Amino acid sequence: MPRAARSAVRPTRRVRGVLGALVLVASVLSGALAASSPTAAAAEGRTWVVDAVDSTSSNLWQSVDTGTSVVTINVGDTVEWQFDRANQGHDLVSLAPTSAWESVWPTPLVEHREAGGTPVTYTFDQPGTYRYECSIHGSMMTGTIVVVAPGDNQDPTIDPVVEPTSGPAPLVVHATANAEDPDGDVVATSWDFGTGAAATYSDHAMFEYRTPGSYVVRLRVSDGRGGLREQDFPVTVTQGNGPTEPEPPADDELPAIDALAAPAQGAAPLAVAFSTQVTTTGTLHSYSVGLDSYPDLTGRAVLVRSRGRTHTLLEVAGTKPSAVHSAVHVHEQACDDNLGGAHFRFDTDQAFAEPNEIWPLFTSDATGASGLVEVTKPMRAGPKAVSVVVHDPDNSARRIGCADLTPGTADLTYSWDFGDGTTGTGADPDHTYAAGGTYTATVTVAHGTGEHAGHVVVRDSVQVVVAAPTPPVTPPSPAPAVDTTPPRISRIGPLRTVRTGRPTVRARVADRDSGVRKKSVALRVDGRRATGLRYDTRRGLVTWRPKKALAPGRHVVRLVVTDAAGNRTARTWRFKVART
Repeated sequence: MPRAARSAVRPTRRVRGVLGALVLVASVLSGALAASSPTAAAAEGRTWVVDAVDSTSSNLWQSVDTGTSVVTINVGDTVEWQFDRANQGHDLVSLAPTSAWESVWPTPLVEHREAGGTPVTYTFDQPGTYRYECSIHGSMMTGTIVVVAPGDNQDPTIDPVVEPTSGPAPLVVHATANAEDPDGDVVATSWDFGTGAAATYSDHAMFEYRTPGSYVVRLRVSDGRGGLREQDFPVTVTQGNGPTEPEPPADDELPAIDALAAPAQGAAPLAVAFSTQVTTTGTLHSYSVGLDSYPDLTGRAVLVRSRGRTHTLLEVAGTKPSAVHSAVHVHEQACDDNLGGAHFRFDTDQAFAEPNEIWPLFTSDATGASGLVEVTKPMRAGPKAVSVVVHDPDNSARRIGCADLTPGTADLTYSWDFGDGTTGTGADPDHTYAAGGTYTATVTVAHGTGEHAGHVVVRDSVQVVVAAPTPPVTPPSPAPAVDTTPPRISRIGPLRTVRTGRPTVRARVADRDSGVRKKSVALRVDGRRATGLRYDTRRGLVTWRPKKALAPGRHVVRLVVTDAAGNRTARTWRFKVART
């Protein structure tokens, strides 16, 4: 499917609680990679698109039909993985089953594509639950294909109303799907308004067009068992009387979210601590006295909030070279509001001090750049953490740079569907699963106030596998020990600036119980697999030297090691090649 056609159908991230009803007992399953000429099954079935999506905060597989890494299809349907939303290379690798509900891929999937590369297609001929990953990013970037057998499932029904479909800009269009399912399945509804903006997951949605042009609004309704309805609605926006803006109002925007669960598997009754991870970002710019002193100051800031954790990333360039920046803080007001106001505090009853604040301090290099600065605090930051301010290294009372963290989080509402018939609210709820099964918990985030409250939402899901409780059994003899300890990676390098374009990348690997073989050691530099890797199994020493000189600048190394028991460890580090 061409990128232009899919821009009108891409949903936001969401999947409703359907996977728990689709636990399948896997036997010997068969599937085939789709060839250049389609098979009969592929011709009769549908094609479901999954994108590799890279952003400043995450790397993920995202289904066009569910907005998440999980997609449910029928036997005979085809999945097409596309890479036009990636900005780096990715591996697409099928995973062997680790639980009873997972299925074996009859034809293993081992593919690599650079950003914008040709799609990978696979036609599924038998029911099952198939899992896959990008081996470069590991568990951070996994996906699931649930294949159900054709039967008496009926497609959902829709009675859509989209109005108005023409008029001058700014044109506010209301869309209602009136979606139902004759089988009583939970339907997932997505509206894409054809501008490239994130789709909306709700039966009723609204969108304001501010730029004249012709658009296609696409409705997609899925019942989670392979049933799908879709319909397009042309919309024409003419030139209005007044000036128009290219983007929707900022107060419509919602932050990127990720649903988290800890633990994600265990025996019933299983108490799970859920969390909505919220990511806000900002562009650093020169302001206040920095407009004269540091007019070229630039950079970026990212704040990731989750249960019991706030992770801050900062990169700054254009400030004073080789200087200690001992005053860099997250603030509680926007850059243009009282110059960012006071420092943000986790607990306003406590004093202003580093343990109660976020200080991404740094020492600039000879060019005035900070490099990547990361600070993690064991608390979730509240909505008043709205900007990052850099102070003058020579006078901390003077402010030289600022980044507004957007979108705002002050009025967000959080609604949870735990997938077992119960619901909850709040960013970080607790829930106990009483019975065994595979559940998909979904969080829906929306604005709670304002003109568009409830009309624009984002969703994400996380899977929880609960084993049925079993009565205690006294074994006739002690059970053999199971290796659950992953390998250890240490003594990595280089970590700083090197003066040669062919440095030796090194690391030491240790695994006490199962051991590590060379074929289970994977090294990538700047996303590309490193060939000519050396691994001394006796000493556990991993070394690699590039055949060609690396370009001057920063380089990223990722080492993934798997022991004989299947336990895996990944380690990422950075170094810089100096200009000669």
